[in-house]
Amino acid sequence: METGKPLNKDVGINRLLESINGNRVKKRGQEEKIGTQFEIDIPEKETKNREYTSDDCEVWSDLERAESGDSKGLGQSLKNLSKHYRKAPDTRKQIDLFIPSVCDVPAKDDFSLMDIAVFGLGKKPSFKPLRYDLKDAHIVVAGSVEYGMATIFDYDIFLFAISHLNAEMERIRKQVTYDHIDAYLPSRTIKTSAYDVLTFCQRKIGGRQYKALEESLERLASTKISIKEKENGKTHRRVGMFGLIDSFKFLKNKDTGELTGLTISIADWMYDGIVRTGTPSILTMKEEYFLLKKSYHKFLYRLALKSAGKGSAEYFLTTLYERSGSDRDFRFFKRDIKQGIAKLGESGRLIDYLFSLDGEGKMEKIRFLHIKNPELTTAE
Repeated sequence: METGKPLNKDVGINRLLESINGNRVKKRGQEEKIGTQFEIDIPEKETKNREYTSDDCEVWSDLERAESGDSKGLGQSLKNLSKHYRKAPDTRKQIDLFIPSVCDVPAKDDFSLMDIAVFGLGKKPSFKPLRYDLKDAHIVVAGSVEYGMATIFDYDIFLFAISHLNAEMERIRKQVTYDHIDAYLPSRTIKTSAYDVLTFCQRKIGGRQYKALEESLERLASTKISIKEKENGKTHRRVGMFGLIDSFKFLKNKDTGELTGLTISIADWMYDGIVRTGTPSILTMKEEYFLLKKSYHKFLYRLALKSAGKGSAEYFLTTLYERSGSDRDFRFFKRDIKQGIAKLGESGRLIDYLFSLDGEGKMEKIRFLHIKNPELTTAE
C-alpha cells in the first residue's frame, strides 16, 4: 500500500462510514485506486457485539480499530485506520500461550478492586460470601461449595498473572512505538511452572508448597465477583460477574508423573483491562508485599496504595471494617487492626507507608502516609 500521499477528507470519511455500516468491506491486501489518493485497507472482520473491546483482536491494529469504534469517535477512527505498521513476523505469533520471564517483573494490582477485599482475610478458605454495599455499586464475592473462597494469600498468584501480562503488553507497546510493527497481542493463556510462580511470590519450594499452590488455584478459579451498578448511579468499576482466573492446568510427564509445567488461563475481564493501547488502571506494588505474613498487613497496604498513592488518606475503622469483608465481630476486627499496627513498632511503617490511629469510639480513624524517601526511614 502506498504511503505519504494526501487523503481527501470527505472521501476518507465516507469510506469509513461505509465500512462501519457494513455496506462495503475490503478484504485484507486488496486495493482500490481513487485518483491520486492512497488507500485505506479495512480488514475483513465479522461484525458482532463484543462483550470486551479486546475480543477477536489478534494484532495491535485490531485493538486500535476496536477501541476507536467503541469510544474514540469518527475522527480518531479515521486517524487510527490511516496508520501503517510493518507486519509482525510469523515467528512472533503466539496463538496458544505466552511464556513470561520471572526476572525483574514489578508486581501489579487492579485499581478498581483495591479498595475492597475480593478474598477472605484468613489463611484458611471461607465459605461465606462477602457483600459490599458501596456508594457506586453492590458487590458480592463468593467461592464454591467445594473449594471455598480465595484467600488474600491465594491472591498473590493473581498478581503473578496480571503482572506478567502487563509486562508483555509493555514490550508490545515498545515494538509498536519504536519499531512500527503490528505486533501480535499476547495469548490469554500463560505457560509457566509451579517453581516460577512460587519464586515470584517469594515462597519456599517443595512438595507441600506445590500442593498448596494447586489448592490456591482451585479457589481462584472458583471464586466469582458480581458487581452491579446502583440505580441512578455511576461506577468506575467493571459491571458484571467474573472470576479471578478462568482456569489452570498442571502439565505432567505421562511416563514418570513428573510435573513439567503449569498453564493459567486469564479471565477475559482482566485480559481486556490490560490489553489496550492506553495505560491500564493498575498500580505497582513493592516486592516486599509478598514477604508480609499477616493478612491484615497485606490488606492495609493494598488499601493505602490505592487510596493514599504518593500522599495520604484516612478511613474510619467502621468503614475499614465494611471494606474488609470480615465476618468477625467489629470489636474483634478493631482489636486485630490495632494489634497489627502495634506490631509495626513505634514508627508504624509498613513498606513505604506510615500507619497511625487517631480518635476514639466510632470516630476512630486509621491514617496512611506515603514515605517519599523510605530508605531514609528506619523501621523499629
